Amino acid sequence: MRMSLRDEVAVRRGTKFCCVESLDHPVVMVRICPWQAKEWVLPWSRFEASSFVHEEESERIEFFFSHYQVIAVGKNLRGMLEDICLCHIRCLRDLPETLHPTFDPTEPFITQLEVRPLADPKNRPPVGVPF
Repeated sequence: MRMSLRDEVAVRRGTKFCCVESLDHPVVMVRICPWQAKEWVLPWSRFEASSFVHEEESERIEFFFSHYQVIAVGKNLRGMLEDICLCHIRCLRDLPETLHPTFDPTEPFITQLEVRPLADPKNRPPVGVPF
């Protein structure tokens, strides 16, 4: 979801929360901000592939970078696919499920966000379409 200038200012001031921050142009790095956990900054230049699956009441996107796997689980995540392909996403964050009612029902909402190191990227199973 691309943010308006008003929304971007509100997010930076901390008066509005969003799970996906996207710009209308490619960005160099993506910031991964799991709720109350270690934050990561990964370069889009190391992005290799992603996969999307709809699981019962939620959706799941997996991003594969050279040495890391990022897993996002939530609602309305399919809309992120174009921004992933274009490297427009600058920040992903998960939030407690209790905040979901305060969001627009069509806005992406991430309930679980995890970064996993890949032991040996050459041995991981192929998924999605490589970029």
